[in-house]
Amino acid sequence: MQRPQSEHELAEYLRQETQYARNAMKGSARLQRQIAAEMHQATEVHTMPPPVETESGGFVYYVRQNAGGSTVYCRRPASARSEQVLVDGEQLARRDGYELRTLLVSDDHDCFACLAAPLHDSHKALSESSSLLVYSLSISGEVKLVETLENAFNFAFGPRNTVFYTVLDEKLRAHRVMGHRIGRPQTEDAVVFDEPDAECFVDITRTKDKRYHIVNSSTLDSSELRVFRSDCDFWQTQGCGSSHCDQIRLIRRRQKNVEYFIDHHSGEFVILTNCPKDPSSFDSVVEPLPFRLLRAPTEQPEAKDWTELLSVSDSERIEDVEVFEKHIVVSVKRQGLPAVVVYNRQLDSRAELRLPYNGNCTVRPEPSPQYNASTIRLSFSSPVHLESAAEYNLDSLDMCNSWSATPLHIDSGDFVVRQVRVPHGDVVVPMTLIHPEAAYWSQNASPTLIRVYGAYGVSLEPEFRLEDIPLLRRGWTIALAHVRGGGELGRQWYAGGKGFNKHNSIADLLACTRYLLEKNWSEASKLALTGASAGGLVVGAALNAEPSYFRAAALHVPFVDPLSSMLDPDLPLTGVEVSEWGNPLANLQDYDAISRYAPYDNIKACLSADTPMPSILVTAGGQDKRVSVWQPAKWVARMRSKAGYSTPTATKHGSSSKLLFLASANAGHFHSYNSSSDDSDVHDNSDFIAAHALRNAFFITETSE
Repeated sequence: MQRPQSEHELAEYLRQETQYARNAMKGSARLQRQIAAEMHQATEVHTMPPPVETESGGFVYYVRQNAGGSTVYCRRPASARSEQVLVDGEQLARRDGYELRTLLVSDDHDCFACLAAPLHDSHKALSESSSLLVYSLSISGEVKLVETLENAFNFAFGPRNTVFYTVLDEKLRAHRVMGHRIGRPQTEDAVVFDEPDAECFVDITRTKDKRYHIVNSSTLDSSELRVFRSDCDFWQTQGCGSSHCDQIRLIRRRQKNVEYFIDHHSGEFVILTNCPKDPSSFDSVVEPLPFRLLRAPTEQPEAKDWTELLSVSDSERIEDVEVFEKHIVVSVKRQGLPAVVVYNRQLDSRAELRLPYNGNCTVRPEPSPQYNASTIRLSFSSPVHLESAAEYNLDSLDMCNSWSATPLHIDSGDFVVRQVRVPHGDVVVPMTLIHPEAAYWSQNASPTLIRVYGAYGVSLEPEFRLEDIPLLRRGWTIALAHVRGGGELGRQWYAGGKGFNKHNSIADLLACTRYLLEKNWSEASKLALTGASAGGLVVGAALNAEPSYFRAAALHVPFVDPLSSMLDPDLPLTGVEVSEWGNPLANLQDYDAISRYAPYDNIKACLSADTPMPSILVTAGGQDKRVSVWQPAKWVARMRSKAGYSTPTATKHGSSSKLLFLASANAGHFHSYNSSSDDSDVHDNSDFIAAHALRNAFFITETSE
């Protein structure tokens, strides 16, 4: 499968497909409006947790929401209540045409900078890169835009009116770190570090104590970190090349299948890594190792001087580390469920915090720049709780304060969130089930939506999803299949579903599906499946393998042609993706492995009365730089020509199999498709709600016929 030679022909094809899909969904316009109204109601809550307040430099900083729900960054003097608005996201969009992404304040608190992406005519930010907007601050409350730096991807302040930022190349890879002096032309910026390896992605961060900056050059399965003192002056050494060897210090050279991340505090580096037991060993690492915490003296940070601080079992995964003066807070995944471990540095002891919702939730520690803090705030989300938060005392481990936000029109007690374990060969696949309590005791099969991802070591979290509420209220079950390729059970679980092992992600999904069918939790006529991006690959492959298992499927920006994509080095991010999918250009085994599971290359001529195919809804964006719109477009075209979707065909349960493709010319990879039907009432809602109202209406109508 190659890229289209005629953009005009592609545009015309997308127009025809989209018009066909609009016409097919017109009959569900009333249902779409009803679902959209329910989603709006689900955002109404009694109370929301108060904003996190951080005191620094004589000011208290916090983030709140305005009346329209937009993010507002604020500060006030620590000794007064007068509020100073730094940036209002809504005003930034309307007045300046930017979507706010990240904001940081300078060391002296006299200025701040934010990453902001230019808005397209569709009022969406479609670019992967951003502009770096630098503002001056005054005690009187005046906020003034000082300068704008272009093509920035991430940034960190330095001392004395300096800022360091990364830039993207033409393939959307952050490849360089630049140093900038505020007030000077961008043409005078210093090249701090340059990474020529096309597989590596560069980032710039700063240690919590602000003594060091960290340059991380990483692939999807390795990392190589360098540090430099934050007071380094790179402009005095301009012309010495990109290495600045006398100022930038390598911590540990790259080793395949070994990653590490660092912070600095109280005279030592704290290192999160999955390196070998002997950190100085560079023997081949074939099987991924669990992450653990190590330490190293500031003056001797090389691997030979690393010593262990804290470790977890092979089936656990350390996901986040927050370093404080007396404690280290470690977020862990254990059998797919969250745990938070507090390590007391003075007592050399560890204990766990007690989490709400029986652990069936998502836990996110709120970043705390105050390293001498004695409390930590955690945010929680569960499938039936919009947002909750709690503060814990790090010494006593007691919960000091807690706040919860449950949608007004939902009684969380009416629903159950639990995890089941699905035996499959030599592994057990976790699956989270969210369903009405009555469904647990019912003898009838329930309509069920299976969601899957299974890539990049990303966990499929049991968190609040607004789009699931209308389905749950209609008696549906939501099943989260935690297949290999995700990070729920640690690094080995991830490795078991990437590269040569990608077929395991698909097999795990089918095992979870069989579990639901065999336990009579659902039946094929009521079973739907969904996945986005790399999750769309797993969905497409499952449809090829066992089409009769499912009645409906929805794929959003699906990566359905991995073989052609990885064979094209000119596509954005192909080089960066090699460690995830393999390199079919250089390795015949990689080529063969991908060709065996790639959805586009394995479509069967199977649509018949004996082998029914599910109805399928595909959505994509014309401005998607990660999964080009021609990928799902040609997959849909081949499904029509080879799998028999060109005309409606009767299935066993008397409905017809549909293949609908909605392509929005102005949408990118991270934006939902706005169902632009001619019914304006449906479109009084936001893009997100309208898109999911259409998808839910598709699921409901297809499983009820």
